[in-house]
Amino acid sequence: MNDERHPGAGEAGFDRPDARDRFLVAVAPDEQAEQLVRLGKRFADAMDAEWMVVSVETPAMLELGEKARNRRVDVLRLAESLGAETVTLDGPSAAAAIREYATLRDVTRIVVGESERAGWRFPFRESTAVQLMKARRGFEVTCVASREPPEPPSASREGVTDQRAIPWSRYAAGVPISIACTALAAIMFPYFSLTDLVMVYLLGATVAAWRLGSGPAAMVAVMNTLTFDFLFVPPLYSLAVTNFKYLVTFGVMLAVALIIASLVASVRAQTRVAGARERRTSLLYGMSRELVATRGLDALTRVAIKHVAETFASRAVVLLPDGQGRLAHPQAPPAASGYLDGADLSIAQWVFDQDTPAGLGTEALPGAPAQYLPLRGSGKVLGVLTVEPSHRRRLLLPEQRHLLETFAGQIALALERAALAEEAERARVAAETESLRNTLLASISHDLRTPLAVIAGASSALNDASTPFDEQSRRLLASSIETKANEMTKIISNVLDLMRLEAGLVLHREWQTVDDLVGSALDRLTLQLADHPVQVDLPPELPPVYVDGALMLQVFTNLLENGAKHTPRETRIIIRASAAETYVRVVVDDAGPGLPGDPERLFEKFQRGRDEGNTGGAGLGLAICRAIVNLHGGRIEAARRPGGGARFMFTLPVR
Repeated sequence: MNDERHPGAGEAGFDRPDARDRFLVAVAPDEQAEQLVRLGKRFADAMDAEWMVVSVETPAMLELGEKARNRRVDVLRLAESLGAETVTLDGPSAAAAIREYATLRDVTRIVVGESERAGWRFPFRESTAVQLMKARRGFEVTCVASREPPEPPSASREGVTDQRAIPWSRYAAGVPISIACTALAAIMFPYFSLTDLVMVYLLGATVAAWRLGSGPAAMVAVMNTLTFDFLFVPPLYSLAVTNFKYLVTFGVMLAVALIIASLVASVRAQTRVAGARERRTSLLYGMSRELVATRGLDALTRVAIKHVAETFASRAVVLLPDGQGRLAHPQAPPAASGYLDGADLSIAQWVFDQDTPAGLGTEALPGAPAQYLPLRGSGKVLGVLTVEPSHRRRLLLPEQRHLLETFAGQIALALERAALAEEAERARVAAETESLRNTLLASISHDLRTPLAVIAGASSALNDASTPFDEQSRRLLASSIETKANEMTKIISNVLDLMRLEAGLVLHREWQTVDDLVGSALDRLTLQLADHPVQVDLPPELPPVYVDGALMLQVFTNLLENGAKHTPRETRIIIRASAAETYVRVVVDDAGPGLPGDPERLFEKFQRGRDEGNTGGAGLGLAICRAIVNLHGGRIEAARRPGGGARFMFTLPVR
């Protein structure tokens, strides 16, 4: 292990916002990658440092076979399991990308493996470790030698043994390009110099590199050089060269063509890498954006299935556990074309219990037609994502596997967010229920205490044989018992009515006239309104309303009783109504003391007006009115009456 620290590195730590060391482990898809990751883990644990594992997607990585690319995915997964932050960069140079990222993240040490030195490029290209050591950017570079001796070139690069077949069609397509260059050069030959013809052949090599790749471009460059010598350089129609300067021309021409071909092919490969990264990012962003905007587990699973099925040309299903931790298919399967209804629940249950992927492309049950991925939350497995591709290769490619794992991570985050939201909602409802229960008990106990005291006192007096009562006194005591019992019945009835309304009472609608409803309410409240003159102003052309008569009668009764209870004697109460196209608007005015600062609060449960200490009731009358009006599709509100007093307005549907 070689450790080199360059000038300026010692001062870097003083500029960082925190004093903790930060390690960066740079890995390539080779045999040494796992060794580097485990070494980085030991470094981080020993020095209590943050650490990250970085892989760079360069154009050269596209030429690697599936085995090498699979190793890269496995190494990144290993790093994540060991607690590292994993990052994938892209660029033409691994050293440049690592250096820029290390500077951005204030890295104090870079751990890099010993680069391969075999091959024709070694004398002309410095290794990644050497380039990083020469960077002088304020970080240490630790170069780790491989534990294993270098293997022969034929076996050291596993990517060579399993790379794709040679694209002979592209090589064949290079022949017409060379022929076209020769035809154009033949036309130009009588009028232009040989130097101009060389430019035509260089253009052909460039086009071949851009359209076909570096291999076919090199073939075109060689063909162009030989054709140029054979057809245009004296002696014509011979590869013999009589002038030494033409050998230099041929050498430079071939070298320039190969260099241009290599550069253009590199740019083309970088474009492919950037395009693949952009596509993955776009797919992830699209799913994440829709998951964030979705509420409810059922809706989340539908969104997840849709995106997974479209991205991987597959069928998918998200299996969630029940209360006993047993996975099952959704009771109401999503209406989606990509839904998978034949997932093996035994495999899925094993994946859920063991927190280990299984099925297609994994070490466990690789012969299964689908892949089963655990959806890992912060503390437990939340479910299993099952994906059955239309073509097995779609999930066997390492890039696709990594993308699917990233999708699974996003789905798990969304499910965890939904579960936490449901838990928070349950906690909120429980807290509100407890608060409502306490408020109800406090309110009812307060409002029942006075009637109970009167009833107890009057009944005790009537039961006392030692105290004689005349007929009038006895009737007064009995009347007070009846009155207070009715008050208690009214309070309890209001509570029960509100509970029925909030539970979703079924309306029994009939056509009713507002005049009849007002008249029935006045008849019911004859005693309560004895000291309050009531003015009814209803136009004769007022249309009937389609309402539940019993419930709407209660609305009028509560509003009139509220006016009588909270206004002084002889205070006038006015009932008016007007018709619109689809509703009737009813207004109940009084000239009492008015409303509190926020009239809307009066419609909340157990809310009272300003003089709550002088009047009875549990504060449920207006809450019941709002519940009934809302149930009919109307709206009720309160406001301060111009000139003083209170105004309650509500609407009733006419059809």
